[in-house]
Amino acid sequence: MNPLRRFSLYLWILLRNLPPISAGRLLMPVIFLSSWTVLQAAQVTAPAAFVWAGVLAQAAQIWGALPVTARRHHHTFDFTRSTASWALAIQICVLVIQVWWCEPWLSQKLVTIYCAVYAAVMALGVWGDRDILNRFAPASTNSNVSLEFRRHELMLSALVVILVIVVNETLLVLDSTLATRVAALSVLPIVLHYFYAIALRLTHPPLYKDDEYDG
Repeated sequence: MNPLRRFSLYLWILLRNLPPISAGRLLMPVIFLSSWTVLQAAQVTAPAAFVWAGVLAQAAQIWGALPVTARRHHHTFDFTRSTASWALAIQICVLVIQVWWCEPWLSQKLVTIYCAVYAAVMALGVWGDRDILNRFAPASTNSNVSLEFRRHELMLSALVVILVIVVNETLLVLDSTLATRVAALSVLPIVLHYFYAIALRLTHPPLYKDDEYDG
């Protein structure tokens, strides 16, 4: 078969079999964009609308992910209830600070800081930290999934959050309008979801059906 045709066929099969984006991943961008639209229609100033839309999106994500996060952290790191409460309190304080300061650049800088910390955590997992591997790239006890594959997944996760930092900081450096920032940051999670899915399939062979992977 012609190499170009073979590649085109492979690309077509790849795109047809990409996993759909989950509702959980759409929660933040949908709330961010819809809140911005409603607040702008209500004649709220653009900076305040940006900050409030971001805070509402973050609050919804925290609330939606809280049960799963608490359960996973408890099983993986043996977190106590008081530790989980402190973590939640810190997140709430961050939201309050954003509302009190009401500066879009602060909200975006916090996104950069969060992504930088997340990338550092992924790097620790790639370097062999078992707790992080079990939390972010879990595999069942009798699974045939290799440690190499799990580390590879964490590397791609780190790449994704680095791309978030690049886009976020570029919007700040270019001093883009707030409407442009909202549009870019709302579409970004969807684009990166499919970027991750395509990159994973292009850089690592797919798992067999009898392999049990919990990621």
